[in-house]
Amino acid sequence: MTKPGEEKTEMSNCSNKERELDLELPEYMTKGGPGDNSEPGKIDTSSWFKDQLDPESWAYSPFILDKGTIAQKAKDQEIFFCDIPFTQVYLEISGNYAACCFGAEADGEDELPNHNVNNTTLTQWMRDSTYMNNIRKEMLDPNSNLKWVSKTCKRCISDEARYGRSRRTACMKIHTQEKDYWKLIEQSVQMFKATGQFEFEGRLLEIQLKVYGDECNLDCHMCVHQNSTTRQQVAKKGVWSEEIFGNTAYGKNEHKTFKSNNVEDMIKQTVELAPFIRSIKIIGGEPLIMKKHYELLQKLIDIDEAKNIMIKYQTNFTETKAGKHNIFNYIPHFKLVSMVASVDGIGKTIEYMRRRTDWNKVIANTEICRKYPNVVVDFNGLVSFLSVMRFYEVIDYCLERPKLIDQINWAMVENPKHLRVNNLPEKLKQNLISKYEQWPDIQAALKKPADEDVNIQDTFQYLLKQDEYYKGTKWESHLFEVFPELEEYYDPKYNHNSKEIK
Repeated sequence: MTKPGEEKTEMSNCSNKERELDLELPEYMTKGGPGDNSEPGKIDTSSWFKDQLDPESWAYSPFILDKGTIAQKAKDQEIFFCDIPFTQVYLEISGNYAACCFGAEADGEDELPNHNVNNTTLTQWMRDSTYMNNIRKEMLDPNSNLKWVSKTCKRCISDEARYGRSRRTACMKIHTQEKDYWKLIEQSVQMFKATGQFEFEGRLLEIQLKVYGDECNLDCHMCVHQNSTTRQQVAKKGVWSEEIFGNTAYGKNEHKTFKSNNVEDMIKQTVELAPFIRSIKIIGGEPLIMKKHYELLQKLIDIDEAKNIMIKYQTNFTETKAGKHNIFNYIPHFKLVSMVASVDGIGKTIEYMRRRTDWNKVIANTEICRKYPNVVVDFNGLVSFLSVMRFYEVIDYCLERPKLIDQINWAMVENPKHLRVNNLPEKLKQNLISKYEQWPDIQAALKKPADEDVNIQDTFQYLLKQDEYYKGTKWESHLFEVFPELEEYYDPKYNHNSKEIK
């Protein structure tokens, strides 16, 4: 019998033919947006509200897609609409609020007013923030110049222009299939139009919290350093490239990690909003090893609200314990628990890209979670310079194991730009296109020319510096052993303006 994760060196058996466009893919392969016929600058909304087209089953007036409804305007792209500003509270690791995890932080820069947990409560952010209310107004107005949306939602706007798909389109595709949930969204939008501010009504709210810390046990090559204590430690020991990460936004010495006693107050605020909360998403760092967030879980259990709330984790899924706390002791108390595992490679590939990962543990923890009736497990990957060369293996791995996960999704690495898909050598990109016949957004990324200000040799030097750091450890691995197709493009004599890697 094959042991969990034993397939770590096994190559996928799925053929390119199985990826042809006429292949009917299982729902878990297309639920979050993959599989749509979107193109750069052209969003395919045909799958939105797909299961809600029967007026008799809607039981709400007006019918969901009647002329003038938000659903109709969104589906027909008369407005740039996203449900997240009407449903979600998001806190960055800095303690700053943002409209969502892809939105720009409301940190006082670029004309975005400062909103931080030190000056704004969760309730105030959703109900009273002029910033959020301006975004909502613009999203509902077909004639808006989208002044605030263009500043806040620039990542999704860019992704849709570059790839035809974004976090916005993925969320809309998912949420528009949830009839009861969309009724609450429609109701929330109508109340906002009537009052000019967000109203707390029903279990609509998702609170995404990134302020429990930056503690993380992995050293993922593409990760923003402020999100990982391990990344920070390794950077300070010399694994750094100023050409790639700069010295500000990704600076090794400047981390905006939230360091405030207000974490306790934030827990209190979250508990007070519990009657309106549909779900809570804990993000890190690595959330499952952060002890503080378990206090929130216990308080929700104590007030008998856990049974009504979904808990979501964005996790590397290598650990499930933090001191005396074990997530498996908390899971039975909640309505639903969603484990979104960061998986963008299998076996040695993910163990290289997400250094210190144990692929066997990821699969073992996935299989344990599948035994709980109230747990769903999703794989969510970052498609990058490295992962795109093997990400199709993740897709194939899941196709061969249809009961392993509930959904697969992915997002493109945009920053740092050196790690974008389009900065691979042209020959490699062309060879990869056929492996993603079902995934037009990945193909779009592969078809884009390399950024003129990016030199692949800087990327090589950074990755090889990381290899050198881990030499002689149990995490030892080498770039050209895992990705041998890259070696012919490496110039060992290259020196960026005579600068050494710092």
